[in-house]
Amino acid sequence: MRGFVRGLAVGLTVLAAACGDDSERRVAGTPDPTHAREVARDPYALTCGDLARQPLHSESQKLVIRAEFTLAREPSLRKIRAKESLNRTGRSVYYAMTELCKGRRPNFEPARPAVDAVRRGKYLAARHRPG
Repeated sequence: MRGFVRGLAVGLTVLAAACGDDSERRVAGTPDPTHAREVARDPYALTCGDLARQPLHSESQKLVIRAEFTLAREPSLRKIRAKESLNRTGRSVYYAMTELCKGRRPNFEPARPAVDAVRRGKYLAARHRPG
């Protein structure tokens, strides 16, 4: 039994080495690590492709959620936050971005126009409903 386990461990090590560096492979539906770092630094770098990729992997969902709530904290949305709450403001930003992405290319960055639209009151998450 010990020989089998050792052989299995060696086989898995060889297989992992043959598959290349982990940084070269990406799990389907996950954001590109370089792009994810860029969005973490600048949530305005979020793209319509990021929004579309959300259902494919939890890391893609987290990328969008983090950006959404960072954008909701923008000083220009202070009055909206005071009236609606941070959560509702974040949901409004998300709603605006999804609306702005309709018919757009995956590389379109909807955050700036979305924040501006929420500030102007164009896209506000529904009141008295969860979310």
